[in-house]
Amino acid sequence: MLELIIIVAILAIDQISKYLIQINLSSIGMSLPLMNGFLQFTNVHNTGAAWGVMDGFRWLFIPMTLIVVGILIYVLFRFRKNLCIFSRITLALILAGALGNFIDRVILAYVRDFIDITPWFSFPVFNVADSSLSVGCVMLVIDALFLKDRSLFDRLPILKEKKADSSDGEHA
Repeated sequence: MLELIIIVAILAIDQISKYLIQINLSSIGMSLPLMNGFLQFTNVHNTGAAWGVMDGFRWLFIPMTLIVVGILIYVLFRFRKNLCIFSRITLALILAGALGNFIDRVILAYVRDFIDITPWFSFPVFNVADSSLSVGCVMLVIDALFLKDRSLFDRLPILKEKKADSSDGEHA
C-alpha cells in the first residue's frame, strides 16, 4: 500500500531530522550554514500554527488536528478504491505532515522547525512535516482544478451525493 509507505517514510524522516537538529543545534536560534548560504539549519521552536501564526493556541491545534487526521484516515482507507493514485498520494502527504507536527505538539508542546532559507529571501523556518503538508495542499488544489472527473472531489461518494442533491435543487 503506497499511501502507508509514504506516511511512514515521511514521519520517520520528519522525526529523525528533528531529533538530529535537536541534538546537534541544542540552543534555540543556533544555525548551521549549508550550500554556500542558500540554506541553513536553524533550531526554532514554534508554538503556533504554520509560520508561527496563532502563537500559543496549542489547546486548539491538538483537537483540530485529531479531527482532520480522523477524516483523512477515514477517506483514505474507506474510499481508497474510488481514488486515483494522485488523490491517494495527496491525502497521504497531508496526513503525514499533520501527524509529524501533531507528535511534536503533544510530546513537546511546540513544533521543531529547522529548514531555513532566509539568507536569500524572507521565509519562515519550517520542517519536513510542513513541506509534506504544503506539497499535499498544492496537489489538492491541482486535483480540484485539473483532474476533472478523476478528482478526489468527484470520486468520493459522499461529495457526489451532495453535488447531485444541490444540482437537483437548481432544476426544481
